Amino acid sequence: MKKFFLGAVFALFLSLAWTPGVSATDGHFLHGVGAINSAMGGVGVAGAKDDVLGALYHNPAGLMAFYGHHAALSMELFKPDRTLEATAPTPGGPFAGSQQSKSEFVPIPAFGWSSEVIEDKLVIGFGGLGIGGFGVDYRQNSQHPLLMPESMGGFGNVFSNFSLLKVSPAIAFSASENLWIGVAANIDWASLAVDPFPAADPDITPEGAFYPSATSSATTFGFGFQAGLIYKVTQALNLGLAYTSKQHFNDFTWNSTNANPTDPEFGTHREFSFNLNAPAIIAGGLSLQATDKLFVAADAKYYMYSSTEGFDQDGFGPTGAVQGFGWDDIKVFALGSQNQATPRFTLRAGYNYSDNPIPEENSFFNVSAPAVIQHHASFGAGFELVDGEDLSAAYYRAFESEVTGPLYSPAYEMGQVGVPGSNVTSRMFEDSFVMQFSFHHH
Repeated sequence: MKKFFLGAVFALFLSLAWTPGVSATDGHFLHGVGAINSAMGGVGVAGAKDDVLGALYHNPAGLMAFYGHHAALSMELFKPDRTLEATAPTPGGPFAGSQQSKSEFVPIPAFGWSSEVIEDKLVIGFGGLGIGGFGVDYRQNSQHPLLMPESMGGFGNVFSNFSLLKVSPAIAFSASENLWIGVAANIDWASLAVDPFPAADPDITPEGAFYPSATSSATTFGFGFQAGLIYKVTQALNLGLAYTSKQHFNDFTWNSTNANPTDPEFGTHREFSFNLNAPAIIAGGLSLQATDKLFVAADAKYYMYSSTEGFDQDGFGPTGAVQGFGWDDIKVFALGSQNQATPRFTLRAGYNYSDNPIPEENSFFNVSAPAVIQHHASFGAGFELVDGEDLSAAYYRAFESEVTGPLYSPAYEMGQVGVPGSNVTSRMFEDSFVMQFSFHHH
C-alpha cells in the first residue's frame, strides 16, 4: 500500500503541471478541493472534518486535528457550460448572435499529506492542489457580432485557458490547550493562453482592431503565504480565522507575431507581457459537532480582487489595449454538514454562495473569463473500505448565472463609452464529479 501510494502521489504531482484551465466557482477559485471538502460546500476555516485536503486549502491550523499520518488523493472532473450572446446596432437594425463554448470534462487533481511530529503539539503537512482557473473556446461565427472574422470587425475565434496550482508546505502547532495555529508557504504555478490577446496593443485599421495571439501557454510562478488559527470554545464548538496573502506572480510573457494581414510587417516577431496576481483572502468560520453523528460548519470569506494587479483596472488604454478584467471584491458564504449514518458510511451536503465579481459595465472585457457563478449545491458520501482507508465521492451543481453589459470598441469614443443599443451577455453553469481516496494511520 505504501509503495502504491507514493507512486500515485508522484504521478499526480506530475499531472498537476498539465491541468487545463477551468471556469471556477468562487471568483476564479474552486469553492472546495477534494470530494470531502467539495461535498460540504467548501467549509473548512474552523476545521476540515476528516480531510487533510480541506485543511491545506482553507486553514493550515486545521492540520492539528489529524493524529498520526494522513494522506489523500483526489481527482475532479469539472464540466462548465458557457454561452456568449451579443447584440450590435447596424443601419438595418440590431445584429444579434448566440454561441456556446466548446465544453469538455476537465480533470483537476489534488493530493495532501500530514504527519504528527510531536503528539498533540506539532503537525507538518504538504499539498499540491489544483485550485482554479478559467477558460472559453468560442468558434468564429459570421452571424455573431463579437465572433465575426477580424476583417469584418469582430474577434474571430475567442479562446482562453488559465490554470492555477498551489503547492503548500505547512506546519501547525498547539499554542495552548484550546488554540491551534498554522502557517503555510504558498508556491503557485500558473499557465495562461488567450487568443486574441486584448491586453496587448492592437493595430487599429478601418477593417478592425487586430490583436496578437497568445495561444502558446505562458507559465509563471507566484509566491505568498497562508496563516490561520482555530480556537476551541468547547469540545464541540470551534471558531476559525485565516488569511491568505496576495499571491505575487512574475509577468506572463509571450512570443507572438504581428496580426494585421494588411501590414507589411504581418507575421513578424512580436513580444508582449501581462501581470495577473491572485487576491488576498480573509476568512472566518465556525464548526460544531452537534451530536455524536452530526457535524455542521459555516464559513465567510472576502476576496480582494479590486486591489489585485490584472483584476484592478478595466477599459481600454490610450493604445486600445484592455487594461485588465476590472473585477469587484466578492463575499463568499458556505454551509456544510456531515452525518455518520453508520460506522462505515458517511453522508455529506453543502451550499456555497459567491458574489459575481464582474460588474455589468465590464461584461465585454470578461468574455474570456466569465466567472459569474453564484449559487452551488453539493452532496456526497464516504465509505470506509478497510480500517484506515476511505473512499469518498461528491457531486456539485453551480447553477446558471449571467452578466450583461454594453459592447465597447476602441474606435468608438476612444473606448470609454459603451456602444448605444448594444449588449454582451456571458451565461454559464457547471457540473462536477469528484473522487477521493484517503489513508490514515494512527
